Amino acid sequence: MKSTRRYRFNLIFAMLVAFGGLAAVITTDTAPALGLDLEGGISVILTAEAEGGATVDQEVLQQTVEIIRQRIDAFGVAEPEVSAAGSNNILIQLPGVENEERALELIGSTAQLTFRQVTQIYPPGGLPGRGRNKPETPEVTEDAGPDMNDETVVYPSAADDEEGILYELEPAILTGEVVEDAEAVTDPLGGGGWSVSIDMSRSGADKWRDFTAELACLRDQGEQLRSQVAIVLDGKVESAAGMDPQVQCDVGISGGQTEINVGDQNEAKQLALVLRTGALPLTLTQSEVQKVSPTLGRDSLDAGLKAGILGLGLVMIYVLLYYRALGLVIWLGLAVFAAALYTIMAVLGETAGLSLSLAGIAGVIVSIGVTSDSYIVAFERVKDEAKTGKSVRAAVERGMARAFKTILVADFVTGAAALILFLLAVGPVRGFALTLGLATILDIFIAYYFTRSAVNLLARTRLFGSGRFIGVKEAIGVKA
Repeated sequence: MKSTRRYRFNLIFAMLVAFGGLAAVITTDTAPALGLDLEGGISVILTAEAEGGATVDQEVLQQTVEIIRQRIDAFGVAEPEVSAAGSNNILIQLPGVENEERALELIGSTAQLTFRQVTQIYPPGGLPGRGRNKPETPEVTEDAGPDMNDETVVYPSAADDEEGILYELEPAILTGEVVEDAEAVTDPLGGGGWSVSIDMSRSGADKWRDFTAELACLRDQGEQLRSQVAIVLDGKVESAAGMDPQVQCDVGISGGQTEINVGDQNEAKQLALVLRTGALPLTLTQSEVQKVSPTLGRDSLDAGLKAGILGLGLVMIYVLLYYRALGLVIWLGLAVFAAALYTIMAVLGETAGLSLSLAGIAGVIVSIGVTSDSYIVAFERVKDEAKTGKSVRAAVERGMARAFKTILVADFVTGAAALILFLLAVGPVRGFALTLGLATILDIFIAYYFTRSAVNLLARTRLFGSGRFIGVKEAIGVKA
């Protein structure tokens, strides 16, 4: 009697968890997030290049992956996939992205930020003068990387209304490493302009104070041109302004705060995001950019579902004819499995960013086979016990207990394989491994709480225990 109550509790618990969770996600309109092949979007492979052709350091590569992931998360792309692929590649999958060009620009932006003193400004056409007395306009410095931080450079203006203006700049005084925070702010006077407010680290604030104090002294000496500080981003001068009259000589600007004037709100937010997440530690080139249409994935999914439903229907008819009442246990057990797995995928898609791709669906289909095998293992074990002359209840009780141990070992092997595959693989294969692993864990839960309880309770009823057609007795081969 005590065991009967336990079986009833376990059975009700399993069904409440599965169908209650399904009802909850349906009520809240929570559904599994779709991956790139089902949702559509872009797939990008970035190749990292180390200086001098050296081997790419894997820690630096992983750091680059984390920076790109932070940018994409802040950009608002749903369910992105960012992972290292091989020794020097980064695989990025962005399902459902709307502004593809902006997303690609954000991913690969190096954000080489420097603060430099202005030496000379060359307007379009060069400086005034004639003949040999006319100063030559220098060539633009092509390299905008960190190697130029200690060099004098010539960079163009980034402003549209200053096209053709070149700035000759001293070596960098500060770099983007001193930036602790960056935020897009609007004009407090309501002018509609946007800028990026930068907060510097303590060491950066000290250098900024000394630098601006020196420029303020040049301003007081009449050196208006050389008192300007240029804020350079990726080889373009974003801002070049002189010292405010309130900045005192030998005092400078304390606190480590400054602003970069930019155009619209989107540009300001994007620049703030790149500065806030830091510069990429590696030089990246786009090896492959592929736009993925959801049409092919949808067609493959529809074809796979049709084949799966047909195959599942044939299997259900077979198990009902072969296992009698136990076939109904398989029917209901697969329904519990499907409801629980759908709930898990929907919750993880909403909370952890898990997306369901075609590879993941393949993992689900394989997991259905794993779950079906668990039922067969259990029922055949019960039949073996019945062949020893045990009664229906005794064969079921002992057979299901032993079968659970076998299922546990088999699922451990499958789960270990899924875990290894998840850790070593990249891209869609990880989705296959993840869904297979989750389904394997779920199979253990169902085998213990649902299958074992349902079969034991059926064996205790007269109709299902000894009925001529649907009885468990005939299904497991008990003759007396």
